[in-house]
Amino acid sequence: MVHTRGVINLILFQHYFSMFLHKTETFTLMEQLANLAMKQLMDEKSGYNEDKELLKKLSINVPRKDSFLKRDLDARAHSEAYRLKFHLPNSEKLDGTSDATLWTPYNKHHVWGTLYLSQNFVCFDSRVANLVTLVIPLREVNLVEKVESQNIGSDLAMLITNKNASSHLFSNLKDREFVMRKISELLSRIKVNLTTSISSADSNLESSHHDEANNWNPQPALMTLFEFPNPTPPTIESEKESNWEKHFYIYGKGITMYRTVELAKIVLTGIPNGLRRELWPIFSGAMTDMSMAEPGLYRSLVNQAFSKSSTANDEIERDLHRSLPEHPAFQSEIGICALRRVLRAYACRNPQIGYCQAMNIVASVLLLFCTEEESFWLLAAVCEQMLPDYYNSRVVGALVDQGVLDDLTRTHLPELHAKLDDLGMIRMISLSWFLTIFLSVMHYESAVLVVDCFFYDGAKVIFQLALAILENNQDALLMCKDEGEAMQLLTNYLEGVTNDEISDNLISLHRDHEVIVKSISIQNLLYESYSKYGSLTASGIERMRLRHRLRVVQSLEDSVSRNVVRSVASFGFFTQDELQDLLALVREEQLCLRGSQPARIANIDPSTPHYEMFKVDFELFQSLFTGLSPWGHCSHAETLAARLFRLMDRDEDGFLNFRELVGALGMTSSADLTQRLKLLYTLHLPPLLSPSEIESPQQESDAEVAAEATDFFDSFEQQASCLGYDFMNSATSPDSAEGPSWRKMSVSSLHSLVLPSNPSRLHSKAMPCMAQPYFISLWKTLYDMFHAEPEDEETYHSIASIGTLLLQLGDVNKKFLGSRQASVDSLHSPSLKVETPSSPRFVSPPNLVLGEEDDNGNSSVNMESSESSGSNYALALPASPSTDEDEKTPNNNTRKKSDSPPQWSITLDQFLASALTGAPIVSFFERRINLIETIERFRKRRYVRLQSWPPEPTAASSPERKV
Repeated sequence: MVHTRGVINLILFQHYFSMFLHKTETFTLMEQLANLAMKQLMDEKSGYNEDKELLKKLSINVPRKDSFLKRDLDARAHSEAYRLKFHLPNSEKLDGTSDATLWTPYNKHHVWGTLYLSQNFVCFDSRVANLVTLVIPLREVNLVEKVESQNIGSDLAMLITNKNASSHLFSNLKDREFVMRKISELLSRIKVNLTTSISSADSNLESSHHDEANNWNPQPALMTLFEFPNPTPPTIESEKESNWEKHFYIYGKGITMYRTVELAKIVLTGIPNGLRRELWPIFSGAMTDMSMAEPGLYRSLVNQAFSKSSTANDEIERDLHRSLPEHPAFQSEIGICALRRVLRAYACRNPQIGYCQAMNIVASVLLLFCTEEESFWLLAAVCEQMLPDYYNSRVVGALVDQGVLDDLTRTHLPELHAKLDDLGMIRMISLSWFLTIFLSVMHYESAVLVVDCFFYDGAKVIFQLALAILENNQDALLMCKDEGEAMQLLTNYLEGVTNDEISDNLISLHRDHEVIVKSISIQNLLYESYSKYGSLTASGIERMRLRHRLRVVQSLEDSVSRNVVRSVASFGFFTQDELQDLLALVREEQLCLRGSQPARIANIDPSTPHYEMFKVDFELFQSLFTGLSPWGHCSHAETLAARLFRLMDRDEDGFLNFRELVGALGMTSSADLTQRLKLLYTLHLPPLLSPSEIESPQQESDAEVAAEATDFFDSFEQQASCLGYDFMNSATSPDSAEGPSWRKMSVSSLHSLVLPSNPSRLHSKAMPCMAQPYFISLWKTLYDMFHAEPEDEETYHSIASIGTLLLQLGDVNKKFLGSRQASVDSLHSPSLKVETPSSPRFVSPPNLVLGEEDDNGNSSVNMESSESSGSNYALALPASPSTDEDEKTPNNNTRKKSDSPPQWSITLDQFLASALTGAPIVSFFERRINLIETIERFRKRRYVRLQSWPPEPTAASSPERKV
């Protein structure tokens, strides 16, 4: 949280800053940066991206700024204020401003104000608030010309003539030549865009005519097909239409009309039913979106939405019949089908929002007065511009506005605020009122007047109305004893809001066969809201939203973080605090990456596990591995990181979710001794370690890899029934037509052996043996790990001794397998019992026995004769490599004949037992890191890394810039 007094509140600390030379400017910049960060947390597409076009922009009378970033941020802030003031699309960028006067023909005055230019609009706003506002789309402009006049107040004039023959005169333009040149440049781009869209429209229409599978016709305004249950009397409706026609005659019609206080007054009385289709799109900005969109887009989106299934479509189907059921249009398939198309098309257009409850109620009212396509664009304007972030799974926008309403109530109704705060009422009322723009709590014939004002004045209307409702019920609310009583009081009040223009409205209002008492007319309620709280402004609401957006987003992020940490805590590798810190680091790194390149985090379905919401790619994983894991300090760290990433990436999507990341880091830095050694062993097995990475003679490598793979599957299938895996029915060869590939199956199997859900000694028996080239690579890695440790002669001696011991064990295994093959081939008798894959061979080789197991299940190695020791322990060895050649035993049983010579190999148990005899190795792999301290050091290094990035481009680098 940022305060004007120079205090920044973080989660745990407060930081105080003082001695500002430009305090207000600094505070505004801090607010803007915080707002950008919060929007990026909510929507990764809303993050900061430099506007490269700003470098090429022609400017005049602009003070030079050394920092391109500062200029870019200022331009962004000015564009946001510009779009908010004139209800323009989110893509519109302010190009420049100039002081000017506007000739107002309705009172024959020159009004001072500001002329605004952007890619698609010329706008004007008077210096006196709400005196006059003008919006001219460049697509409507037919001619721009100079006007030379000797009249006082009209020199340096420019006349803009529109296609509808209306014209607007701007005077006192000090930079008239520059402004006209800029408008001409913008008009040339508009004409090119219009030509392109017309040609694309022709192709779309041709394709749609040939598309018989999607044959449907959009509906007109449903009010033309169905009568209102309580229609406005014709005399009142015709009188309102006459008043509007008079207003149009004086102030103009269409989007280029002069918007004055008189327009606000006539909107407050209500827009005639027949004019809502024309005026709602103009006031909301939906007309601009619709005119700038590719023709035929709505039909295309509907066809796409019906061609595929989605969760949004299922949710829409559940809510269709709950949408304005009192109106006959939605008791018919005509209205239901039109509503279905609009909602599905929008879910297809904006999959990040998809569908949210309450959108069906808003869209159903829009369909009564507008066509399908117009309703679609109005819904888009509501969801994306007028009520941003309202309609998503987190309803962040509604939560933010709860805080805004809470602040406004505290300011304007302090006594009532204390009562509502005790009852916890603000959260309960704002969600249902704001999400549906009061359509779900009032009768729609009354609430539609609220929608009129909402489209004209924006979100400030719902705050004004909420304050007026609370003030009118203040005395009764202060007497309520609990929130249930208070909610019922407000419910009864809102259900009794009537429309004075509709006859017998009181008789039509029923609930459970009880007549609802009239509380107030909607006309009086709106008038009170404007007269008492009309001082609220859209810019003021936005500033308050910023303050509460920080709190809401941080609260949601904290909740998500707790759920994620809870979902991975079962690993036991790290404490809750360490997991929280690691998750925070991942989020920081993701944000840093997004700042310089496109976001690479996939959109996560809300139904997926919590840990799937945070994913890291290999680049980020490698950075975390080398910065946090003790294994990341050696020269082989990059190759180890690559193998570990492949091992943990079970779905092979190129990302590790947070659970897989915790497993990878935990097994290398916090797991128990044997688990770390087992992982190190696994990372040097094929296919994780490829032959190209092994520095060994070529003639040995290919044979070793093939034998190792065969041995692995022979031994693994023997243990499949014990481990609960069914590989017999799965495709395990490269030539299989179905199932996972042989390569994928082996990596997946290694993952199951390294990180089993129920660890047991059977997993070490199922682990494949390691051939000599792979063992040499493993021992080089182990030696390299200790290279980063303080030099110790005892350590290197221990590593050399254990390596020699394992080499000797591998030779013993080779000789033993050779003698066993010769023995089996020479003994064929009817009494020979044929071994099956389910009965693994356990034979003790000469001169080697396994000692007693310790508490951790580790075996010790005794280099002595098994006969003299009298030990009953046996060494688990995989079945010998097989070929496709079959032999027949004397019993006519099929037996594989092995022609390949026995190879040097060691088992996992031998590796573990030998490694555990070295005190330095045990000490190194038992050492547990303090993750919080390690992360702190990582952050310091990251700061240095960020400071070393290439400098940003500056405005001075642009040869076209004129200052």
